[in-house]
Amino acid sequence: MDWQDDFDLNEDALNYLIKNELDDTAAGITKQVISKGLRSLSEKQMYIFKTYVVDEWLMQKCKCGNHDVEGGDLIGLWENNGYCPQCANRMAKDNQ
Repeated sequence: MDWQDDFDLNEDALNYLIKNELDDTAAGITKQVISKGLRSLSEKQMYIFKTYVVDEWLMQKCKCGNHDVEGGDLIGLWENNGYCPQCANRMAKDNQ
């Protein structure tokens, strides 16, 4: 199966990346993905999106449990230094 067929492109996570992490080229392509979908990308744009957005930012595992993190939980992972929101909350409670 192609990664595109089984991949959750969470709009909140993509907008977070546009605002906080991506360079102008990757941000512009990501805006196009949000507005027009993956199928609107040229081959070169798809390569840039896959390399600099999907592989670098969206294919993440939590440091604590080494489990996949998807959708809106990715924002929490980025803000919590690699820990998903659930693990970060559990660690915070353990430290109280």
